[in-house]
Amino acid sequence: MGNQLQRQRKVTAHGFIIASSKVKLANWIFQTYPNTSANVKLQDDVLRTRYMNLLFSVIKRLYHKPLSDLTEDELSKASQELSDVTQAGFSVEWLASKLEKVTLEKKTSEDRIRELEEELEKLKLTMSEEKVKLKKQPSWITKTEIPISP
Repeated sequence: MGNQLQRQRKVTAHGFIIASSKVKLANWIFQTYPNTSANVKLQDDVLRTRYMNLLFSVIKRLYHKPLSDLTEDELSKASQELSDVTQAGFSVEWLASKLEKVTLEKKTSEDRIRELEEELEKLKLTMSEEKVKLKKQPSWITKTEIPISP
């Protein structure tokens, strides 16, 4: 097993010191939303990097994780991180919109699952009731007697 604590190579991209593995994501952010960091006033490189990593974290959660795997806690954490990034001066309305959309989709899919589970329970109950009715029927209904003509 390789040394997983090994520090990743850092590079400067778009005015932020980030892990080299994040350059592609940073390029996508700044090509798609060029004003993302236009209002960031942070001078400290460590703080700038921390906030950029928060931004990466939110994007990873909202764009790369299947909806079914997202928990309520993760969506809440993404909302908090997004708030922190916004307060630091990042213009991330596009990401706030994505969070809103994902949260609504998650709620909608959970509601639909709940509806289907309730429907299934009703069907099970109906089946159970029908089985009881069948057992209570007089035996002559279930026998197939054919009258013989004289």
